Amino acid sequence: MNLKYDFAPSAASTVAWGPVDILERLDAVVSSADALVLTSKDPFLSEYVPRENNPRFGATRFSGSVGDAIYFTKQFRKTRPGLKPLMLFVDGRYHLQADQETDSGLVEVVKLDVEPNIESGVRKALVSHSVRKVALDFERTSLAALNRFRETLNDLCGELVPVEGATILRALGLSGWSTDRPVFSLQEGWTGRTLARNLRALTLAMNERTGDTDSLHLTVATDDAAFLLNARGYHLPHLSSILAYTFLCKNEFIVYLPECSRNAPVEIDPSQLGEFRVTVIRDSIPELRKELGKYKVKTIFFHAATVNGLLPTLAAEVFPEARVISDFSWVLKTRARKTPEEMVSIRSSFLKSSRAIARTLRFGKKESQGRDVSELELAQFLKNAYAEEGAVALSFGTISGAGANSAIVHYNTPSDQHFFEKGKLALLDSGAYYQSGFCTDCTRGFFVGGSDSGVKPESWQIEIYTATLKSAIQPFLASVDASLSGKDVDAWIRAKVKEAGYDYLHGTGHGIGIHVHEEGIRLSTLSTYPQSEYACVSVEPGIYLKGKGGVRVENVALLIPEGTTRYRYENVVFVGYDWDLIDVSRLTEVEKEYLKDYELRCRELGTSLTQCPL
Repeated sequence: MNLKYDFAPSAASTVAWGPVDILERLDAVVSSADALVLTSKDPFLSEYVPRENNPRFGATRFSGSVGDAIYFTKQFRKTRPGLKPLMLFVDGRYHLQADQETDSGLVEVVKLDVEPNIESGVRKALVSHSVRKVALDFERTSLAALNRFRETLNDLCGELVPVEGATILRALGLSGWSTDRPVFSLQEGWTGRTLARNLRALTLAMNERTGDTDSLHLTVATDDAAFLLNARGYHLPHLSSILAYTFLCKNEFIVYLPECSRNAPVEIDPSQLGEFRVTVIRDSIPELRKELGKYKVKTIFFHAATVNGLLPTLAAEVFPEARVISDFSWVLKTRARKTPEEMVSIRSSFLKSSRAIARTLRFGKKESQGRDVSELELAQFLKNAYAEEGAVALSFGTISGAGANSAIVHYNTPSDQHFFEKGKLALLDSGAYYQSGFCTDCTRGFFVGGSDSGVKPESWQIEIYTATLKSAIQPFLASVDASLSGKDVDAWIRAKVKEAGYDYLHGTGHGIGIHVHEEGIRLSTLSTYPQSEYACVSVEPGIYLKGKGGVRVENVALLIPEGTTRYRYENVVFVGYDWDLIDVSRLTEVEKEYLKDYELRCRELGTSLTQCPL
């Protein structure tokens, strides 16, 4: 069953890939450089970039959502015997997958630690190999990252050379991406926001910073455009947002649609405009310059992580005397703080998803005991279940891992040749969008078998599931000190897994909203984000044993203030646990009481998986 905003499967996977030919083509493009940095981003700095628009995929064939690569030119390799043509950098979510998908004769996989510090790994490699001249697509690199690359090359007395993304795509045999889907307003009742209300608040924040009204705000981030417009577009697979650059100056909001989205209709509810007007400019930089040039601008506002390396240059050319404020995070912080209406929409969406996931888990656990059920079949069953609940799109590619594949953290290629076998673990990680435009995300595992089948889990399976579960429920047992940073909360939740002798190579949680990975809050080993009231965040510890199987338990919380010093983590996921895998003797009384109440709620909602013995 197709969802309303499905896209056809990527054609890039079937493109004939001749590695020698691709190396020669890349050499022709960057013959004057020592190396080419290949990012996984698009000009909007998106996370989930279709394969046909992903230079890193084209060069390495690694399909994960995050990870960058360096291509070393033939001329440079002559001076570095033994250096492979490509170096791929992945974080802990993709260590196993990168090994499986790449050609070890051509690609060296660099496995980074817990945090997604891809860019720093790339820059470190440039230094260690004394690369002097680096080609980079400025349009697919954030200004913040571009500045760090410049600093690295300056230290090497080197040079950063711009290269057009379209040229790289052609060299790799990739077609790029385009969409003509309409941009449409969301109902105020779903978000508690309107375009006018958003833009008034943004204008006020800029005016308070400068003391005047002669300011320009700009961004390329698709979720920024969706948030400010109070609209959605579903312009990319697994993202509800909009492929647009946006500019706010006085009472005009300019929506610039580049070549990839120039044919997208923009259908904004006029009742949400207030005193503002929306001007749509389609793939014409001269027209954009002319429109911006109508204004006197003293200050240009943006956040260096949400603009690409070209957009601020264009703004500076139009307004050469303007002061630049590049750390303006108002949009990020405001978007992370959910309104009462958004929290209602989020709770409703997660309840629908909980029903779909529970139905799928029960099907998988029972059906796979009597016949071969493939990873792909279970993923398709879940997609149909989401559709029955009213979903319009998936928020990421479903992770459906059987047996050893459950240990691949972001295993995103469910197969019709891999089956759920009795006695093995299974992992299901998925999410969806509904009409209100907010995404869901939840992970559950299950054991193929159980007391009613005669097949019982092994001790190691029970151990890792129980330890992961204990970690996952910690913030829901009692209110949490509001002064703790994301790093502090990560360490506290991670501790239960560590007490059992394990750890996991990914963060504990990420923000959720318009995108499944939303900035503004993060629970991870390096996160300096504070906990933010009314933010929505995942809690997802895990344990993964290569070649055997893995467990991840993911719930999602709204952070509700309790007084002025604490937050209550309100769980919005209600999907029952697999009690075949839980060692009750390892649970504290507080944990037992919480799980008893949680499973009772699941039973009331019809979302239980197995019988709770408590």
